[in-house]
Amino acid sequence: MRADIATRLKRGPTALATTLLGWLVEALGRTWRIEVAEGREHLNALFAGGPPAILAFWHDRVIPGAYFTGAGMARGKGVDVTALTSGSGDGELVARIMRRWGARIVRGSSSAGGREAMWALRTVVRRHGSSPILVPDGPRGPARLLKRGVLVLARMSGAPILAMGLASDRHWRLDSWDRMTIPKPFARVRVCVRRFEVGRHAGEGPDCDSDREDRQRLESLLNEVTRRADDVAAPGA
Repeated sequence: MRADIATRLKRGPTALATTLLGWLVEALGRTWRIEVAEGREHLNALFAGGPPAILAFWHDRVIPGAYFTGAGMARGKGVDVTALTSGSGDGELVARIMRRWGARIVRGSSSAGGREAMWALRTVVRRHGSSPILVPDGPRGPARLLKRGVLVLARMSGAPILAMGLASDRHWRLDSWDRMTIPKPFARVRVCVRRFEVGRHAGEGPDCDSDREDRQRLESLLNEVTRRADDVAAPGA
C-alpha cells in the first residue's frame, strides 16, 4: 500500500517533517480564494453559535478541508471544533496543524481505537458544544468507501452531519491511495455543504437495514457534494 503524504514527503525526524509541512499548508492556504458556493446557511448557524454538527469530507480533500474548518471556522469564526486524527503520518500532520488553529484533538479512527474515540467525541459534542471533524474513508481507505463511525457518532451525540465537498480550480494530485489533491497557490477553492440526518429508527449494528441505508445515503451525498464542488470550482465555471 502506498505510504501517506507525511511519510512520503518527510526528510528527517517526523516531528520536524510535520512541522514544515504544517507551515507549508498554512502558507498555501493564505493564498487560496475560498468561497462557500452552496449550503452557507448551515455554516452560518454554527458561526452564530448554534448547536454543533459533525463536519465530514473525503480524505482526498483533507488539506483544503483542514484549512477551511481549522483556519476558517475555528480561528476565523470562533467555532469550537474537534478534529479526529489517526496515529498515521497524515494524522500527526493534521493534529499539529489543527492545534495551531485552536481546534481540540481526539486521537483514533474508525478502524483503530474507534470505540474510545467515539465516546470522547460524544463528550466534546454534549459537554462543550464542539463540532467534530471526521474523514469517513480515512486514514487508509479504501477511498470514498464510508466507514460507519460517523453514523455511530451522529446517533450517540444527536448531532446532524454536514457533508462537505471541497474543490479547487488548480491543484497537485498526489500518487497516494486516495489520489489526494492539494490546491496550488492562489487557487480558487469552492465549498459545498449539505445537511444529513441519520434515520429516525436507526439500528444498532452494521448489518441492520437502517444502518446500510444510512451508509449508502451518506456516501452518495458526500460524492454528490464533492462532484458539485468540482463543477463550481472548474476553470471558467
